[in-house]
Amino acid sequence: MSITRISPTAIAKASRCLHSWYLKCYGDPLEKREPDAGLLLLFERGIEHERECVSSLKDVVEPEWDGKDYDAGLQSTITLMKESTPWIYQGVLVNESAVGFPDLLKKTPGSSTLGNYTYVPIDVKGHKQVTKKDRYQLLGYASLLESVLGYRPAEAGIWLNTGEIAKVDLGIDAEDFETLFSHMDRIRKGAFVTEGYRCGECGTCEWVDHCFSVWEQNDSVCLLYGVSGAMAQRFTGAGFASWKDVAQSSPPEIANQAQITPKRAQACWLHACARAKGSPQIVTPTDFPSDVPLHFYDIETFGKCVYLHGNIRLFQGKREEKQFFARDPSQEKEAWHQYLDYLARDKEAIVYCWADYERGFAKTLWEKHSGNPAGWRHLEENLIDQCKFVKSHFALPVYSYSIKHVAPVFGFSWSADDAGGLNSEAWYKAWLETKDEVIFQKILRYNLDDVLAMEVIDRELRKVDS
Repeated sequence: MSITRISPTAIAKASRCLHSWYLKCYGDPLEKREPDAGLLLLFERGIEHERECVSSLKDVVEPEWDGKDYDAGLQSTITLMKESTPWIYQGVLVNESAVGFPDLLKKTPGSSTLGNYTYVPIDVKGHKQVTKKDRYQLLGYASLLESVLGYRPAEAGIWLNTGEIAKVDLGIDAEDFETLFSHMDRIRKGAFVTEGYRCGECGTCEWVDHCFSVWEQNDSVCLLYGVSGAMAQRFTGAGFASWKDVAQSSPPEIANQAQITPKRAQACWLHACARAKGSPQIVTPTDFPSDVPLHFYDIETFGKCVYLHGNIRLFQGKREEKQFFARDPSQEKEAWHQYLDYLARDKEAIVYCWADYERGFAKTLWEKHSGNPAGWRHLEENLIDQCKFVKSHFALPVYSYSIKHVAPVFGFSWSADDAGGLNSEAWYKAWLETKDEVIFQKILRYNLDDVLAMEVIDRELRKVDS
């Protein structure tokens, strides 16, 4: 029997994927994925942001305890509450079933067992809007506060990266929260078994490798693009537990059995056929441009700084690789101007990026640094989202149209095993600190690989469409 206490953080994650809690209770620790450099950088930034927010407050006190004895931590927190402390940082809240450490407990007017004042939980986040996960996490803290205050707080707050502490009405999700908590309690007691479905939590989940291993063994419908979470459960309930079931069916039958639109059924069927045949399936024919210089473009960022522009130019049988690197953030303008000057050599050009990530940064760079207007014209008028283009015309045997999943379909692989945009930020941070040439070359290679991947995708899809 599991005795794992339920935390508000786990509740937040379970609100998106209940199976994550099951695996936390019963999964094999050896199957957990260790955080990579990019994820560690994300954690580090979150801690830095939290500290910046807390340091802006007055009269903030942290409970004194050894970090192990939860009951002692709770008593220290209650003592601070009884002393009417305005702000309590990293308080300890615990009962037999759950334990939580809210970023902040804020003293507010009201009535509680403490007197003519009360406390509400405040969590510091690095995003701009309150999410469902935020609300569930706050509900977890509020539930733990009930035994201390004599009632459960009906309001709480999220300190957004805009600087605003947004009020959160905890009544909106109260009923669903109780149901979720009950499921989690039953799971930890061994009375409830869950099944994993692909969802938005997979990208940062430590159990993602385990789940994908299971899905691949079962040819799960979760491996189809556009089928995740509730949709996967709907498919399974309709008799399409595997992508092979989908491929062997027909769009009308899929639409009828799974109760989805004909358009969506057609898309799912095509992606299943692509997986069954191991090759792209044409959705709609297209004409690839060939009479104008083509540029495949990828940037690397560090926070708000764009420190690297990578580009491959193809035209009339000629091919050229170029990279423009800012050796520190102060050289961002110089690297940007060099890239625009390079683009300006062509009177006409089409520039491809993947998933439109570059567009917003390019606009910001232009507004911030201006540069060669002829080069900017190509980006402003002829920057094409290659990912959107591919999805519009081809169904691929992938569950995601991330370039890291699309390019391998055509035999391409990255030089670095830990290739990733967030990891490249961590590498650049290390480069700034050490000026290690090995790190520098790794960054350049990763950026070039991203651009090469776009070139390979374009080349191979031209063959499919011919």
